[in-house]
Parts: sequence; structure tokens; C-alpha cells
Amino acid sequence: MRPSRVFRLIFRIFILLLTISMTVVTLLGGWSAILILSNPNNIQVDPGSAEFNFDVNFTSGYVENVNFSLPVNITNAGYFDMENLGLNVQISINYSHIDWGGPGVNVTRSVTILDFQNMTIGDILKGTTGNLVFFVDNSSFIHGDFPNLATEINWFRSPSAVEFYANFTISLDYSLGMHSLAITAVNLIVGSFSLP
Repeated sequence: MRPSRVFRLIFRIFILLLTISMTVVTLLGGWSAILILSNPNNIQVDPGSAEFNFDVNFTSGYVENVNFSLPVNITNAGYFDMENLGLNVQISINYSHIDWGGPGVNVTRSVTILDFQNMTIGDILKGTTGNLVFFVDNSSFIHGDFPNLATEINWFRSPSAVEFYANFTISLDYSLGMHSLAITAVNLIVGSFSLP
């Protein structure tokens, strides 16, 4: 056999093995994504476990200090490690603004008080669960968007005078970086309060 034929045969075998291995990795990665996303217990963001802590100056009506924490549990039920996990969180406050459109006119407003982008979580190995706590302190909130609690909020609004909504996006790379996933939850109620 001539050397050129041997080289072509080796090259074809190499390309065949490469194609087969990439196909197997892609199929396992797609199947793993289905395994992870098909079970709602694999990605748990429980808005009922969210905690807000406010320090309010009731003389001026402004929020002086605030922090927020939320537990997030992610189970990797697939065949590969979850890599480059990231978390984006946006929190809005919904309230009835007194006299916004003119005297005696109350308008429901929704303003964003937190827009936290690109929190890096890291990696979660296959078959393990990552128990994470998302925590932001006072410096991350947009204080200029908080309403004046003494003069701007209709405290007699029902069901709650002030409601907090959150949008979450969890992003990750999977299957040796061949798949990128983003899981989004929109308008989850993470808290509310009213006057007793």
C-alpha cells in the first residue's frame, strides 16, 4: 500500500471517530438538558423563602437601609458538569401612588428597585446539588426609585399596599460548552406588606 493511501485511511478514520464522539456528546448533552428541565425540583427558586429587611425613617418616609436574600437550589441530574452558572435578578415594587395623575387620582406604579446582573455562581458537578443563597445589600439597590413611604403610598389599597415582584434568569453552559441554557422566571411575588 502506498503511503498516501495509508495517510488518507488514517485521516478518514480520525474524522469518523471525531464525528461519532461529537454526536454522542451532543446527544447526551441534549438528553441531560431534558432531564434537568423536565423535573421542577431540579431548579428551585422559592419566592416564599425570600427575606427583605428594611430600615425606614418614618419621619422622612424614605428607606435608609435594605437587604434581600433568596435561597436557590440547582440539582444537576445530567451527564455533564454545569459550568459558568450565572444569576440575574430584577426586583420591582408595585404600589398605588397617591395623587400621581393629579389631586385625588391614585395610579398603580411599578418601579425597579434592584437590577443585579451577572452574579457568577461557578460550577455544579454532575449528580450534585448546589445550594446557593443570593444576597444583596443596601449598596446594590436603586434608592432613588423607592417611593416615599409617608406621602406617596396608598396604604388602604387591597390586597397589599406594597408588593415586590422579581424576575430571575439562571444561565449556564453544558455538555462541555456545546449547549448554553437560560432559565427565566418572570413576575414572581417575593414579598408584600400593608398596614394592619
